[in-house]
Amino acid sequence: MKVVIMGCGRVGAQLAALLEADGHTVAVLDKDAGSFRRLPVNFGGIALLGNGLDE
Repeated sequence: MKVVIMGCGRVGAQLAALLEADGHTVAVLDKDAGSFRRLPVNFGGIALLGNGLDE
Protein backbone atom coordinates (compact mmCIF):
# COMPACT_ATOMS: atom_id res chain seq x y z
CA MET A 1 0.00 0.00 0.00
CA LYS A 2 1.19 3.58 -0.64
CA VAL A 3 0.92 5.77 2.46
CA VAL A 4 1.40 9.51 2.99
CA ILE A 5 1.93 10.73 6.55
CA MET A 6 1.57 14.43 7.27
CA GLY A 7 3.82 15.34 10.16
CA CYS A 8 7.00 13.66 11.36
CA GLY A 9 6.52 14.12 15.07
CA ARG A 10 6.76 11.34 17.63
CA VAL A 11 3.70 9.51 16.31
CA GLY A 12 4.23 10.17 12.60
CA ALA A 13 7.85 9.00 12.66
CA GLN A 14 7.01 5.81 14.52
CA LEU A 15 4.06 5.08 12.23
CA ALA A 16 6.23 5.67 9.15
CA ALA A 17 8.91 3.31 10.45
CA LEU A 18 6.40 0.57 11.29
CA LEU A 19 4.57 0.79 7.96
CA GLU A 20 7.82 0.84 5.97
CA ALA A 21 9.14 -2.16 7.92
CA ASP A 22 5.88 -3.94 7.03
CA GLY A 23 6.66 -3.45 3.33
CA HIS A 24 4.51 -0.42 2.53
CA THR A 25 5.69 2.51 0.40
CA VAL A 26 5.79 5.50 2.76
CA ALA A 27 6.17 9.24 2.19
CA VAL A 28 6.41 11.60 5.16
CA LEU A 29 5.76 15.35 4.90
CA ASP A 30 6.80 17.94 7.44
CA LYS A 31 7.51 21.66 7.31
CA ASP A 32 10.44 21.38 9.76
CA ALA A 33 13.52 19.64 8.29
CA GLY A 34 14.73 18.79 11.80
CA SER A 35 11.72 16.54 12.35
CA PHE A 36 13.10 13.94 9.96
CA ARG A 37 15.81 13.14 12.54
CA ARG A 38 13.12 11.13 14.31
CA LEU A 39 13.07 8.62 11.45
CA PRO A 40 15.34 5.57 11.72
CA VAL A 41 18.68 5.84 9.89
CA ASN A 42 17.70 2.96 7.63
CA PHE A 43 14.30 4.49 6.69
CA GLY A 44 13.73 3.61 3.04
CA GLY A 45 10.73 5.85 2.45
CA ILE A 46 10.54 9.41 1.15
CA ALA A 47 10.93 12.45 3.41
CA LEU A 48 9.45 15.60 1.86
CA LEU A 49 9.91 19.08 3.23
CA GLY A 50 6.70 21.05 2.84
CA ASN A 51 3.09 21.51 3.77
CA GLY A 52 0.52 18.93 2.78
CA LEU A 53 -1.81 21.77 1.81
CA ASP A 54 0.52 23.40 -0.75
CA GLU A 55 -0.53 23.14 -4.37
